[in-house]
Amino acid sequence: MLYYANIPRAALFLTVGLLTSELAALEPGSRGLPKTFVPVDTARLQGSPNPLPLKAQRVFEKLEFKRPVELTFAPDGSDRIFVVEQQGTIRVFKNDPAAQQAEIFLDLRDVTLREGNEEGLLGLAFHPKFKTNGKFYVYYSTKPRSSVIAEFQVSNDPNKADRNSERRLLVIKQPYENHNGGSIQFGPDGFLYIGMGDGGLRDDPHENAQNLGSLLGKILRIDVDHQHGGLPYSVPKDNPFVDQKDVCGEIWSYGHRNIWRLGFDRKTGDLWVGEVGQDRFEEVNLIERGGNYGWNIREGLHDFQPSSPAKDNHLIDPLAEYFHGEGQSVTGGFVYRNPRLPDYDGLYFCADYLSGNVWTLKLDASRRVAERRQVARTELQIAAFGRDQHDEMYLCAFDGGIYRLQKREIDATAIRRDFPKTLTDTGLFTSVEKNEPAPGLIPYELNIPFWSDYAEKDRYLALPKAGEVEFKENEAWTFPVGTVLVKTFWMHQDRTTMKDARRLETRLLVLSNEGWNGYTYVYDDDEKEARLIDDSVVKSLEIKTLSGPLSQTYYFPSRTDCLTCHTKQHGFVLGLETAQLNRVEKYDGESENQLTLFNNLGIFKKPIRSAPDELDRFPDWGYGNFNRDGEDSSRGPNKEPHGDVATLARAWLDVNCSMCHLPDGIAPMKRDFRFETPLEKMNAIDQPIGQKRRRLDHARIVAPGDPLNSELLARVGLRGPYQMPPLATHYVDPHAYEILRRWISNLPPKSK
Repeated sequence: MLYYANIPRAALFLTVGLLTSELAALEPGSRGLPKTFVPVDTARLQGSPNPLPLKAQRVFEKLEFKRPVELTFAPDGSDRIFVVEQQGTIRVFKNDPAAQQAEIFLDLRDVTLREGNEEGLLGLAFHPKFKTNGKFYVYYSTKPRSSVIAEFQVSNDPNKADRNSERRLLVIKQPYENHNGGSIQFGPDGFLYIGMGDGGLRDDPHENAQNLGSLLGKILRIDVDHQHGGLPYSVPKDNPFVDQKDVCGEIWSYGHRNIWRLGFDRKTGDLWVGEVGQDRFEEVNLIERGGNYGWNIREGLHDFQPSSPAKDNHLIDPLAEYFHGEGQSVTGGFVYRNPRLPDYDGLYFCADYLSGNVWTLKLDASRRVAERRQVARTELQIAAFGRDQHDEMYLCAFDGGIYRLQKREIDATAIRRDFPKTLTDTGLFTSVEKNEPAPGLIPYELNIPFWSDYAEKDRYLALPKAGEVEFKENEAWTFPVGTVLVKTFWMHQDRTTMKDARRLETRLLVLSNEGWNGYTYVYDDDEKEARLIDDSVVKSLEIKTLSGPLSQTYYFPSRTDCLTCHTKQHGFVLGLETAQLNRVEKYDGESENQLTLFNNLGIFKKPIRSAPDELDRFPDWGYGNFNRDGEDSSRGPNKEPHGDVATLARAWLDVNCSMCHLPDGIAPMKRDFRFETPLEKMNAIDQPIGQKRRRLDHARIVAPGDPLNSELLARVGLRGPYQMPPLATHYVDPHAYEILRRWISNLPPKSK
């Protein structure tokens, strides 16, 4: 990996800016100023190239929870459901779809540590004999930073725990705030299994996962019904490392990074876990007694380069893995054993917290995966799977809801057959070969375009009818079903003359009845047609530059990639917002403010009453928005962005980072990079690095006046696993890096 933070500006532009010669006009289709609104038939895009058989449906609709991380039941026949909230509370309610209130069963907020995104009340398990002994067990974070596994008892009120009955079984010191694991389950043998993360930071710097003298990075197995050797529990005699010198007898398996979550198969007793990866791969494991699951020697099935231990030939392979193009944080689930969905009996369910994808795994007779199948795309942040006493499966989501998977009544074969496999089939272009958009496509440009490795873009909006877009001045606009955003990417392959521009891809963002979906169509070499891809593709482009030939890596995103950035919390649509579109644009010699153009076309439910000058506007970044008549020579990649450095920097962060870094966003640590957020509320200025990726104690997210010790700048100037933004680019945006460097330099250092 390489940080650009220590590279002088001239060297930076020599290293990265060789591709930034002045661009000439491209060769797009007609982009004349639309005079009247023309509806676009987008019905053929309302299907799916991969129709999924299940959907998530909210249940217990009158109940809402704060970051639910566990759902379970008490084995007493009472048919009650218990939901663990990460803040430190457990709520209980009757298993009734009409339930209106969930009482607080246990409140540990006074002792639960929630400084880190992964800390909190994380696990709950009821004793198998709870009906007679009233005992249950919780896992929570506390100060000084440690993980506690504690026993409690229920009070005389079955819906209230006895807060004073706590008996701590284990207190495990945690070196960092992340990788706490936290899942606890009783096995069919009556022993308590505890999933522990490796202690955090990254790379497992203390080698906890491979160290049998540490409880971190392990699955533990203890007997809560007996005490031995001065411990408030005993170690089962058949644990694999019991009584070995300098080894923790509680260990059942090791080599784990961060287990999220444990799940026993009620029929076979098999223990399944989802294990969160670091840079590239998420994995699912089937746990064996005494097994070594490889971290940090490897990640998934692949060597992990930063690791230092000697290679171990006895590592147990994961059952399944998936690359970060499909999601970036696995949520382990259960083997389904309920007659409501008979086709899924015996299949293991898991999900991804970031993408909302849900998969099933099917084992063959040799206990290997015979099939891994995606069965749902939920657009939910799925934090956990849960079960009630009837073995019905639920999903806990961070929108506060509890969900259940339901069958979709669809003809999957017909839907798959009818979905457009080529760009011509979409009907969005009169001629794909000539790049002629269909009537009704509305062109638009952005004040601050997204960085795409020197690619240029044509952008269009297609709407099924007028008067359906809801304009909001300071929030995300909303769009009608049938909306399609069309973006074609171009690249100059001869940057000495700037005359050899070719189309690479056209991306579509489509709103159907089932939500937003992204599709990528990659052009054939002759550019006469573009074809739909299922997964991400990486190609090498041969570029001619003033310094000689260059082989440039270019990334074509998968459908999951699209929705990693087009987040629910940000309203899914990026770019089509007031501050971005509030600009005068030329179309075949005619000029018009884009908001005025949209207003005159009648696309808004309620017309805009304010003049453009009275509305929010981002500064003109100065490149990437090239008028197609070639008359505007004031812009180009060698031109400085227009506006003061602070405004440009904050606007760039909004456009490139706020889809994840905003309140309730998918990024950790509650950073807020929205443009309108005051500096002091960004939770970034002079703030410590959550996971200390650079391992410099004095580094900060943004160190005022000190760019070299600002993690934000370092990661913007980096390409690789730790880059920001995290997806789809292989080259640093030199203008963004320089603007951010100046902005940080100009921030007044904190007074000592």
